[in-house]
Amino acid sequence: MNKTLCFVMVLAVIVCTILTAGGQQEGATAKEIVVSSWGGAYEENFIKAMVEPFEAQTGIRVVVTSYPDFAKMKAMVDTGNIEWDVVDVEDRMFRRGLKEGMFEKLDYSVIDKTNILPGASHDYAVGIEFWGGALAYSTEKYPGDNHPETWADFWNVAKFPGDRALFNGPYDMLEIALIADGVPMDDLYPLDVDRAFRSLDKIKPHVTVWWEKGAQPAQLMTDREVDMTYAYSGRIANIIKDGVPAAISFDGGSVNIEWLVITKGTKKVKEAMQFIAFCAQPKPQAEFNAALQYGPINSKAFDYIDPEIARNLPTAPQYIDQVWIPDAEWWADHDEQITERWNAWVLE
Repeated sequence: MNKTLCFVMVLAVIVCTILTAGGQQEGATAKEIVVSSWGGAYEENFIKAMVEPFEAQTGIRVVVTSYPDFAKMKAMVDTGNIEWDVVDVEDRMFRRGLKEGMFEKLDYSVIDKTNILPGASHDYAVGIEFWGGALAYSTEKYPGDNHPETWADFWNVAKFPGDRALFNGPYDMLEIALIADGVPMDDLYPLDVDRAFRSLDKIKPHVTVWWEKGAQPAQLMTDREVDMTYAYSGRIANIIKDGVPAAISFDGGSVNIEWLVITKGTKKVKEAMQFIAFCAQPKPQAEFNAALQYGPINSKAFDYIDPEIARNLPTAPQYIDQVWIPDAEWWADHDEQITERWNAWVLE
């Protein structure tokens, strides 16, 4: 064979090998995960406090999409067509998914749970925050001391006239309806569903908006479309900080844990585990929860939170006797049938 031809062939093989290796290396480092979150200010602060610092530290790209949906997540697991690697789920969604084997088991050699608060870690999930479901009201409509504080006040349309909004779903709504009807917070479960709906029948004609997404109540208050609403406390704290004339009452409010889970069947388990481990660390916890005024799940996060903010979080000591914790196990067992009844009721 001609020596020149041999040299050209060898050179071509070397170049191909280098290019192939380079392509493999580029592919190996181009990691990406998809995380399903809740939109609005919640998602904006999630990206700022957790996603962007994680990307800078690891080089792993995180695509954030809204909104978590149980049926869609279950379809992903059932079909093996995984679109979301990590999902931010409410406690009741977590308990239902747990029963159906929808999550990957977590590796606590990767995730440091030394300072994670009791109840905020699980074999299949780590908390991202404790959120409060509270009564929010307009301080323009109800100035000074003449304002609603309790769910009985919310139901009292004669004493506190005005436009009202509630969540379009049974979770928390059945409980606050019972509290408004005089049921002590310690005696809520098992829920007296019939009594709850009878109580809801009383307030239903006075509800002008049934909201469906967490960002809506804050917008409704900002636009002065309603005078009081059930809302996620952090969303309202955010608009108060921006100067909207509103206030929050935690009297009879709920304190709920929000979880991060890894969808069963994802091919990105390693990267997803790294991401959850990062989100559980003190500094990301502090920045995220301080911005939204939710409760961090890492006790060391309070070392980085302004005391003025820390004392107003839903898990602050002064509220401990005013709030209740939803029974997620009860909801996991009853959610489907109660939601079906709710959907029929709200259309009546």
